[in-house]
Amino acid sequence: MSFKSNAIAMLTGTVMAQALPLLAAPVLTRLYSPEAFGLQTLFMGLAASLAVLATCRMDLAIVLPESDSEALPIAGCVLFSALLVSAITWFAVPLVGMATGRTLPDAWLWLLPLVVFLIAMYQLSVGLASRRGDFRGIAKAGVGNQFSYVAAALACGLASGWSLGLVLAKAAGQALGLVLLARASAAQILAAVSHWSFARVLSAAARYRQFLLFNTPYSVVGSVARDAPVYIFSALAAMGAAGFFGLARTVLLAPTLLVSNAFSQVFYREAVVLSGSPRLQELTLTLLRLGLTALAPLFAFCAVWGDALFVTAFGERWRDAGTFSMALAPAAWMAVQTGWPERLFEVNGRQGVSFALQLGSDATTAAIFAAVYLLSGCAILAVSAFAACNLVYHHAYLLAIFRISGFAVATLVRVLASGWLVFAVCCVALIALRQQTGAGGTEGWIAGLLLSGSGAVLIGWRSARKGLSVAGGS
Repeated sequence: MSFKSNAIAMLTGTVMAQALPLLAAPVLTRLYSPEAFGLQTLFMGLAASLAVLATCRMDLAIVLPESDSEALPIAGCVLFSALLVSAITWFAVPLVGMATGRTLPDAWLWLLPLVVFLIAMYQLSVGLASRRGDFRGIAKAGVGNQFSYVAAALACGLASGWSLGLVLAKAAGQALGLVLLARASAAQILAAVSHWSFARVLSAAARYRQFLLFNTPYSVVGSVARDAPVYIFSALAAMGAAGFFGLARTVLLAPTLLVSNAFSQVFYREAVVLSGSPRLQELTLTLLRLGLTALAPLFAFCAVWGDALFVTAFGERWRDAGTFSMALAPAAWMAVQTGWPERLFEVNGRQGVSFALQLGSDATTAAIFAAVYLLSGCAILAVSAFAACNLVYHHAYLLAIFRISGFAVATLVRVLASGWLVFAVCCVALIALRQQTGAGGTEGWIAGLLLSGSGAVLIGWRSARKGLSVAGGS
């Protein structure tokens, strides 16, 4: 299949997968408290960070070898590290609880190691499926994951509103997604097990040590920094604020996850093939221009109408989450643009650059967020500072990608400038509409959403017609 066909397959499945929890959110926010959402966000943040250690990001390396026999030891390496980290997590959970003096829910002892292992195995299966070019299978597994999560969350919420219901639902979704995806990879996984040897694992780890030395700490630091507000809010007993942040981020990052899940693996495979060719720069610029301009109206809408939207969709008690979304919207818009081209660091063997940039940025962002929150006591001000730091980081990240890839930086500047111009024009138009219709009027934000959605579709359609033919023949 071509790049265009693979991207469409992934995009279709990812749209469905992202739509399910978003469509269910208005019901879930009325079944569960902000504290329950905060607990889910905290749990999944910890699980995602530990899952990075469980794979050592070697799942990304599975795509690179020319022969399947060379890929099997990499899969064996992931299997070994997944089992090891999951076992360590099982022993560590009660020790952490005793060390901090906090009583953790009993379910964490069993669910956290299990979810860490499920995520690690899912990532391994994604790597194997990407190697086969089975992007339809990846998309179907993503839909199954989210469908199971929504169904379990609704069942638990309707039955009792148990605070751990959302956490349990996440585990159920991850399990079903793994089952759906691993079926096609079962033969390869069994082959990796049957041919497993410690020597082969060490050899694979040594050959692809760039992933262990740079991608692993880079991903861990990025995961921890992304959830820094959740950890700090939770540590200061502000679990409700953690829930507000978690919901705002879920809504805003839906497009980021959509684009990243739809294009990242496909783009990675294509970039390996086109490495060193001028077509790679052309493809990257085309996708970047499309993402910036087509999504600008929607994120501008969130920046202007986020509070009114959240109150109507999720209830009055989620107003602060809407205010958080307004502050986070510009940074979330730029996050979409860095979610898929980051694979160019692996293609060029320059993971050290991304790691250094990520480490410096994340440490600074977390420190600034903590300082602002502790000094001001204002969660909204702290989230705004967090968003500003992330906005700077995403621009620097794109610049680094273009430099290490040998792309013309001047073209990046022009594309970014055109994107920001569209974003600014949309914000001005939406602010004028809000002043005309009133700050909290439902009719006003609905009109703003329709206007933004129409603009996004029109810009996206025109950009796709002009540019995606570049990728279609790959």
